[in-house]
Amino acid sequence: MRKTIVAFLTLLMLAPTAALADVTRQDLEEAQEKVREVSRRLEGELTELDQSIGLQTSYEDRIAAIEELIVERRREIVILELQARERAQTLYMSGSSAGEETLFGVDDISTVGARAVYMDSLAGQEHDIVNDLLFLQNDAARLQTELEQLAVEQEDKIGRLEESSSDIYAELEIANSEYQVVYQQWQKQEAERRAREEAARRAAAAAAAAAAAAASNYSSSSHVSPSGRTCPVAGAHSFRDSWLEPRSGGRQHHGLDMIAPRGTPLVAIESGYIWSMSYHYLGGNGIYVKGNSGDIYYYAHLDSYAPGMAQGVRVDKGQLIGYVGDTGNAKGTPHLHLGYRPGGGPLTNPYQLMVKLCR
Repeated sequence: MRKTIVAFLTLLMLAPTAALADVTRQDLEEAQEKVREVSRRLEGELTELDQSIGLQTSYEDRIAAIEELIVERRREIVILELQARERAQTLYMSGSSAGEETLFGVDDISTVGARAVYMDSLAGQEHDIVNDLLFLQNDAARLQTELEQLAVEQEDKIGRLEESSSDIYAELEIANSEYQVVYQQWQKQEAERRAREEAARRAAAAAAAAAAAAASNYSSSSHVSPSGRTCPVAGAHSFRDSWLEPRSGGRQHHGLDMIAPRGTPLVAIESGYIWSMSYHYLGGNGIYVKGNSGDIYYYAHLDSYAPGMAQGVRVDKGQLIGYVGDTGNAKGTPHLHLGYRPGGGPLTNPYQLMVKLCR
């Protein structure tokens, strides 16, 4: 399937594109419905992909833990080997009844016969040193074997994950290529319209939305009206409700991941202004939009910003502000992490609102 999708996508990208006549709103809505259908169909596959990513994280954590244990075991072995050599020298110098012929290098004590002779020549503490040393040697060998097995299993999982991820992104690329032809023409028309018109911008009250969010324990944005808003991803994408799901470092997911091909346009959900722009080691390139409603939207992992974006710049609903990327901790999985704060209050699950706007 992957080869078929890639081949079709290649032909689609190489095909000459004829100049489009003016795009009507109906044309745009029909193109949007096509990418929404892809989004709905891929949601189930995203669950499987998220599970694979979680499993990959558990492998990485276990491998790191084993590597630390192996280093610790080796350090303890070196210390015990030195103690064993010192004990053997002490016995020899004190004229042990076992005789010089029973003394041998510490490397030989792992053999059954030599170990028996050596332990016969020691008492009490000497027995503990040898037993501890043999335990650590065996445990280090066991850990090394487990580490090698995990490495093999991890390599297999990585291959499957890459295959699944490639299929999803290839299908999104096809849908996105078709949509962008219509969308870019529509954006051109909208830019011309904005240049001709002087729009009066008014602020909208957000107290009701903030109160409703507080009453819902911030777990749902279903109470928020989609009026005056638009989908933030202007292209093929898909998403699922992952609110409060566990993340690395004991964190929880306080947002919505909307996966899309790298470079897919991101637009202002509603009219307002650029509240802030910054880089964070987790969120990568980020941009905050504060809408006229008072709601704040956080866009994370951007590949780049749209020209002209800066703190305080006014933006219209649907205006280009940046592009999908994988900066921060999203390496290899381009997507928009969307944070949502109704009325500028606490973070609230944006999934229900995005269903209204994007599907």
